[in-house]
Amino acid sequence: MCRRQQKAMNTCMKQYATQDEQDSAREEWFATMDKRREEREQKEAKKKIDEVFWREWWAKDPNEKPGQTGKGGP
Repeated sequence: MCRRQQKAMNTCMKQYATQDEQDSAREEWFATMDKRREEREQKEAKKKIDEVFWREWWAKDPNEKPGQTGKGGP
């Protein structure tokens, strides 16, 4: 979420929400904190895997035919 929109939402909550609504929102935020952390970790892991893939992809020899095992060998 963009910082500006988050600040606008928080300002609106402080101005118009009842204490029960604020407590409910806080409770929901803390309840889903672990889920958000896991999603962030999964996204980082995928990013690292993708980075390795693309490094290998761009390091390929363009003259190599599909099925060749690379340098050397029979």
